[in-house]
Amino acid sequence: MPVDPLVEVDWLMQHIGDEDVIVIEAERRAGAFAAEHIPGARPLRFDDIAWEGEEGWIAEFRELDDIAATLRAAGVRRESRVVIYGASMTMTARTWVTFDLLGLGDRAFVLNGGLEAWKAAGGEVATGPPPEVAAGDVEPAHRVDFRVSADWIHARLADESLVLLDARPDDEYTGDDGGLGNGGRPGHIPGAAQLYWEELMDPDNNTRFRPRAEIARILERHGAGEGRTHVAYCMIGMRASVDYMAARMMGLDIHFYDGSWRDWGDRRDLPVEMGPDPRDREP
Repeated sequence: MPVDPLVEVDWLMQHIGDEDVIVIEAERRAGAFAAEHIPGARPLRFDDIAWEGEEGWIAEFRELDDIAATLRAAGVRRESRVVIYGASMTMTARTWVTFDLLGLGDRAFVLNGGLEAWKAAGGEVATGPPPEVAAGDVEPAHRVDFRVSADWIHARLADESLVLLDARPDDEYTGDDGGLGNGGRPGHIPGAAQLYWEELMDPDNNTRFRPRAEIARILERHGAGEGRTHVAYCMIGMRASVDYMAARMMGLDIHFYDGSWRDWGDRRDLPVEMGPDPRDREP
């Protein structure tokens, strides 16, 4: 079923004072929250919900119980409706995907347009440290692990119903970058469609999604559709979070390759493809 992970600024302005609404700023930059934030927002350190995995991959999901403990420390309760925003849509989307992994995707929302849209609509901003909050009681719910591994993908490469969505830009997808990820091989997973995450964003504000009808057309142009199995990946799983969100919005069967190209590209036993996506990517 489709999910509705977006809220608009006007909704938040009407409901920001509701007892069950919690606003979270997903951020990694030191001092960014104190410099400017939505009043009443609580910072969520990205490093508290992600870590460098055992193989040195960046932004791996932490254990679900550890993530839940971080959310409780931010005051998130079982009945909370959580609105997430940040300067980077990739980090904001990854935070929402983390909620979805905990089975809380229907209780978490991304502020469409972020802080830029908030200020443009006349929303006030605050400075200084975060407020003190009472600990929450949220727990993971309805755990459905949508993560897949390189071996899971490799075993299904010949399956025509498999749709791989690569969220990276041209040079990384084609291999013209020479390979990132500590010397990993250049290129992409064979047969993957290049759905660069910014294609899904408003050209004037890359923290705002395009209208749903446009998103549906973009996904269809890249081979996505009902009755197919989709997997989103990128370099470390950040940009893939935007593709994942878009697919969830359309009700598609979507999985998440957390290791992404840092994993696949470093494995010499797995096939690699070079060059541009042969699909027509014009709007």
